[in-house]
Amino acid sequence: MNQHSEKAKALRAQVPPAGNCAQTILRVYAAELGLSEEQAAAIAANFGGGMKRGSVCGAVTAALMVLGAAGITDAASVQQFQTAFAQKHDGMLCCADLLKANMEKAHCDGLILESIELIDKLMEPEGK
Repeated sequence: MNQHSEKAKALRAQVPPAGNCAQTILRVYAAELGLSEEQAAAIAANFGGGMKRGSVCGAVTAALMVLGAAGITDAASVQQFQTAFAQKHDGMLCCADLLKANMEKAHCDGLILESIELIDKLMEPEGK
């Protein structure tokens, strides 16, 4: 487990969890992106729960925010992230679908860790 994953686990272990899935991911990378954790949490506040309407999972949207802020904006990398995430979940990217498949906090925690793993993998070759 790397520092990003460990920080996410610590945030999610708080009772109640320190924010939604999108907030957790953005907070994990906040310092590297030149943000305070409070700013990161505010930016991601409306992306948890699939933009609060069961749409695209907040772990996915936050990952794309982190990648974009790190300068990784090419279509191939964005598609690579989304494809890798979806392949692990029967093609699903939407929060409502993911929760129907497995509705529990531990599932969301796992999605956060999967997103962090994919973010780190995409950021490595860029030297970010």
